[in-house]
Amino acid sequence: MNYQSQLLVLTDSKDIIEEVKGKEDDVFRCSRAVLVPGYSMYHCSWKNVFSEPIDLHHTFQAVETINGEIVHVFRYPLNNLDHTIYVFFNVSPLREEKETDFIFYSPSMQHILTIINNVSEVDSTILLLGESGVGKSAVAELIHKKSRRKSGPFLTVNCGALPENLIESELFGYEPGAFTGGKSKGKTGLFEAAQDGTIFLDEIAELPYFMQSKLLDVIQSNNIRKVGGIHQKEINVRIMAATNKNLSGLVEEGAFREDLYYRLNVVPINIPPLRERKEDIPELTDQLTAAFNQKYGRSVHLPEKTKQQFIHKHWAGNIRELANTIERLIVTNGVLDHPKQETGPFPSSEENEAVSREEEVLPTLKEARERAEKELVLKAYNKFNNTYKAAQALGVDQSTISKKIKKYTAAASPLKGEHEE
Repeated sequence: MNYQSQLLVLTDSKDIIEEVKGKEDDVFRCSRAVLVPGYSMYHCSWKNVFSEPIDLHHTFQAVETINGEIVHVFRYPLNNLDHTIYVFFNVSPLREEKETDFIFYSPSMQHILTIINNVSEVDSTILLLGESGVGKSAVAELIHKKSRRKSGPFLTVNCGALPENLIESELFGYEPGAFTGGKSKGKTGLFEAAQDGTIFLDEIAELPYFMQSKLLDVIQSNNIRKVGGIHQKEINVRIMAATNKNLSGLVEEGAFREDLYYRLNVVPINIPPLRERKEDIPELTDQLTAAFNQKYGRSVHLPEKTKQQFIHKHWAGNIRELANTIERLIVTNGVLDHPKQETGPFPSSEENEAVSREEEVLPTLKEARERAEKELVLKAYNKFNNTYKAAQALGVDQSTISKKIKKYTAAASPLKGEHEE
């Protein structure tokens, strides 16, 4: 059998862990420590690793992790030495590195993927259209990664974030002495920095009108001229642009150049909102949950009911809103406050009777992290009544736990004396 990775655990006669050989992350795919020397195998937080109970009395068993991988568990009693060795093998197939994290399960996204595969082979200008948060930047990067320019740079420019008085020098650079306060050696612009690669002009509708004509010249001639310069410089850059606005409508209003619009609109790709591709939501939910669990060292498992509620939610903010919601669920260990005037993947009123829908305000991520940390630290201390053991369980220094306990109980009665072991 071709095992990916293994983990060996040596325990004494009472199944107290004495030594661990190997990395838990490699076997369990869980960033939170489960096997702690000095603790009983039966008191480990297996629910943070496996989706089903584990029976440590069995000589062999196959258990599924919360990430859907299979781990084989062997138990070898060493009768003469009064010890036991547990061996954990992850036997799931090695995961291939994904070309992208973008999801293409729905028919509409499958169609877009076909377009992406076709346009990636050529250097045509691409115009990505769609609501805010649908993933236009991710599609642009995927096109670049699939193209023959993939070894070159991929630069993203938010046209709405560049100051109007600096946008020309940022895009095209400037010569030495071009203006007061500039660098003595001049500056390389973003178009020049993207040589042999791709430049992605996000929020193209926000580009000032005077710059639109300059961009048109670059697209037509493949040349740039730095601010304060007199010579043209040839560039070899693929241009992609994106907007969440109606460019054709802006053209009719005179707010966007018609000739530039047609130059950009060679291959338009309209990315549908999340509510129109609900088939992608379950996979997106799993992907984002795994990513945030890894980022914050959590093992939060979203119930199927929550995922079903996600499918029926409107998601006005699209993938960005879904990601923010899942991140809040992860950092609050699955507890999220009620939003106003909307049902969704949140606790029921029975579970939060003290919460008023009219008065409830969602916490910031910082507040949510602090709340979750406080709850976890106090829970560990109440469980062990010992800062050393609490620190071991949480994987931090004893001094850190002591400081945090004092911080979180400062407003309450003084800590009772504890007997450290």
